[in-house]
Amino acid sequence: MCASSLNGFDIVTRHLVMEKDLNPEGHLFGGAMLAWLDEATGIYVMEKIGYPDFVTVGLDNVYFKAPGHRGDIITIYSRIVKTGASSVTAETKAVNHELHSGADREIITCRFTFVCLKEHQAYPYFKSPEYRVWQEKQRGAPARD
Repeated sequence: MCASSLNGFDIVTRHLVMEKDLNPEGHLFGGAMLAWLDEATGIYVMEKIGYPDFVTVGLDNVYFKAPGHRGDIITIYSRIVKTGASSVTAETKAVNHELHSGADREIITCRFTFVCLKEHQAYPYFKSPEYRVWQEKQRGAPARD
């Protein structure tokens, strides 16, 4: 895998593949990987948008490209690719960096879509004053109401 395929992506977390994560064939169980990705991408989005109240509503373009094995150290990368009024979509990749060879092996790539909530309803967070204030704080500018 070429390093340029990770341009714009941030490292979110790493996981060690353990025996408990394997399917009967000895490969990383896909459900375990998807749970890791959902959690990691959710945390990434939370930090990038400054808002913690959202739910996963979509998982698209899921491509398992290679198996994970016991002992692999899986690095999860994400980037935000789109925002709507209340939704945010992030692309996520999981890569195994093989220590002995130095080669990178992409395990999976996919896209998660989350919807921001307020009082259990979709909330147009990205059009809200709350989001503008958060953006100003991120830029170090004084907040305006």
